[in-house]
Amino acid sequence: MAGNEKPNAATKIIAGGFAGASETIITYPAEFIKTRRQLPQHAHGSISSIAVIQSTYRTFGWTGFYSGCGALAMSNTLKSGIRFFSFETSRDLLDKLFHTQQGQRSPWVNVLSGLSAGVVEVLLVVTPGEALKTRLIKDSGPKGQRVLSGRGVFGAMTHIVQRDGISTLWKGAIPVMSKQATNSAVRISTFGAMQEQVAKRWPRWEGQVVTTLTIGAISGVVTVYASMPFDNMKTRMQGSCNEYSGMVDCARKSLMMEGVGVFWRGTTPRLVRLTLSSGITFTVYDQVVRVLRAAQQPHTEMHLA
Repeated sequence: MAGNEKPNAATKIIAGGFAGASETIITYPAEFIKTRRQLPQHAHGSISSIAVIQSTYRTFGWTGFYSGCGALAMSNTLKSGIRFFSFETSRDLLDKLFHTQQGQRSPWVNVLSGLSAGVVEVLLVVTPGEALKTRLIKDSGPKGQRVLSGRGVFGAMTHIVQRDGISTLWKGAIPVMSKQATNSAVRISTFGAMQEQVAKRWPRWEGQVVTTLTIGAISGVVTVYASMPFDNMKTRMQGSCNEYSGMVDCARKSLMMEGVGVFWRGTTPRLVRLTLSSGITFTVYDQVVRVLRAAQQPHTEMHLA
């Protein structure tokens, strides 16, 4: 198999799935802290990340920081596979449409491909996964009812659907879509643009783990600040009992009651998580693709012999 040959669909999905599962398990405590701070029932306008860590550890121990992790891990495993497959498939189509030459891809191709990947992943897996994760974290909090504890991901989902209807899994779909489209567009296009610059200016560093980690981390920082307002509105809508009529209503009420800072509440733990997850995701994805290509090499050469 040629070194510059593009990975096939199965390789993209498998590598993306491994990448999503890996980064979720490693970074989930930061996601838990961020979500707990964003929920108005627990935030009281001033709770800090340190206070969340102390209260959670005191009540549940280290396992408390993984409440809702199963839902997010399942979602991210599917999401990453869909994201990379959708992004690269869209980019291939746009490259053909715009007759892209080697090393001369327009930044708009990456942006449009990222937006397409974001919309697809939101509709299929992200919104239900985020809604379930938020409900599990809310349930385990200081004012939670503990009705979902011990049920597992599918048991909790069944209980929520039976009590509130299946549509509750798609509550907050608009801010989730806005957040994920921004995430994919900013994160993947930033990573792709920097990766191309590295290949052009410093070819000997291309594909190195340290290079992938560095540009993945930078793309994560940019992504956090661009999408944080949508993330906060998503959490509030998914954790509420129908007190918001939509994203605009949620933003208006939150702004009036708590000020503009509410849109960036929980930025620090999310920054920690996404900075790490960007590097982890892209590194694992690249390495799994390389391993799968190496595994296919002898098989391909045998057929060519």
